[in-house]
Amino acid sequence: MRISWHGGKPRKQVRSPLAVHVGRQLWKLRQRDQLTMRDVAEKTGLTNAFICQIENGQSAPTIETLWKLAKCFGVGVQWFVKGYEES
Repeated sequence: MRISWHGGKPRKQVRSPLAVHVGRQLWKLRQRDQLTMRDVAEKTGLTNAFICQIENGQSAPTIETLWKLAKCFGVGVQWFVKGYEES
C-alpha cells in the first residue's frame, strides 16, 4: 500500500501482470546462477533497489534494462517474456 504525504488516501499499487512475470523470470535467473541482487546490480550498473523493484513486479523495466539483464545472464531479451500470455 502506498501512502500519500499530501493528505490523500493511501493507494493500493496495482502491479502489471507482465511486470510480475518479468520479475519472476529475473528471480529464476538469479537463483539459477546463485547471484544476489547486489551481484546483479554490480554486473549491470543498475541499483540494488531497482533490481528488487523489478523482481517484485513494482517496476516495468525498459528494453535497455532488459538488455543489460539479459547480457548479465547470457540469455536473450525474449527470456523475460517467455511463457507470458496476456489474459
